[in-house]
Amino acid sequence: MDANEALRLDYEQTTELMRTLTDIRFKLLAFVPTIAGAAVGFLGSGQSAAELLALGLLGLVATTGVLLYELRNSELYDSIIVRAAELEQKLGLGLLNERAQKRATLFGVVAARHERGVGLVYGAALAGWTYLVVWGGLRALDVAGARKIGAVVGIVVGVAVVAEVERLARTPAAT
Repeated sequence: MDANEALRLDYEQTTELMRTLTDIRFKLLAFVPTIAGAAVGFLGSGQSAAELLALGLLGLVATTGVLLYELRNSELYDSIIVRAAELEQKLGLGLLNERAQKRATLFGVVAARHERGVGLVYGAALAGWTYLVVWGGLRALDVAGARKIGAVVGIVVGVAVVAEVERLARTPAAT
């Protein structure tokens, strides 16, 4: 195998890994909010405090784990993009080196960025799970307004997740 064939093989394997990570990302971004939304909808109709707590905690922990997995995959994906662009340059290709530089904005205000989408999706899911956990915990303690307090805490957690994912995206990677 000559050097050019080795570069092409490296490029093919690198872009295949890129496609695999993209596929996993899209599946998770569809699955996570669907399950969280369905759970909140299902459990919002008179379930016991124990059920709210148990399922809420399960969803909260599992979704946090999936978010951590997504954040790590994003780091790997970014490294793979750099590697693929370097290989393209050596091979005289240009797909990744010619990627669009213009960024779309929603309503001309909110920049469309991957990490923003991830933060919103996981923020919403974790807000829902937190709502169930807090509502269930306070309901078990017979606290008045447990559901409303759970909603407020859920919203705060959701906003915090969005802000944290944005912060992580702006933080330079450790070398």
